[in-house]
Amino acid sequence: MTTHSSEQLLELVQTLEHISSQLNDILEQEQTVLKAQDSQQLTILSVKKKSLVSALENHTKTVHIFLHNMNVKKGLYGLSNLISEIKSETEKQLLSTSWLRTQTLSEANKKINEVNGSIIELNRRHTQRSLDVLRGQVGATSSTYGADGHAMKNKISRNISIV
Repeated sequence: MTTHSSEQLLELVQTLEHISSQLNDILEQEQTVLKAQDSQQLTILSVKKKSLVSALENHTKTVHIFLHNMNVKKGLYGLSNLISEIKSETEKQLLSTSWLRTQTLSEANKKINEVNGSIIELNRRHTQRSLDVLRGQVGATSSTYGADGHAMKNKISRNISIV
C-alpha cells in the first residue's frame, strides 16, 4: 500500500467514524425525546437521523469500493488484515484506532437503536390498547360472556365514549 492510498484510507475511515459519532449523538437525543414524549422534537430528530443514516450508507459503499480497488476482496471485513500489513507504525496506529472507534460506535448505535425501537413499540401498544378501550373492544385473547353463558371473543358491547 502506498503512502498516498493509506492516507486516503485513513481519511475515509475517519469520516466513517465522524458520521457514526454524529449518529450516536442523534440516537441518544432520540432516546431522551422518546422518554419525554415530545413528538415535535422527535420529528426534527428523525429527519436528521435519516440524513445521517443515508450519509453513513453512502460513505460505507465508498469505502468498500476503495478497498475493492486496492484488491481487498472482503471490503470492510478485510480492513483489519490490511491495517496489520501497513509498514508505517504511525499510520497503522491512526487507522487502527479510528477503525476500532468506528466499530465501537457502530455497535453502540445498534444497541441504542434497538432500545429506541422498543420504546416506540411499547408506546404504540399502549396507544392501541387505549384506543381499543375507548372503542369498547377487548384484547385479542380476552373473552366476555353473553346472557346465555357462552364465551364471545372480541365482541363490542358499548363504546365508553360517544363522539
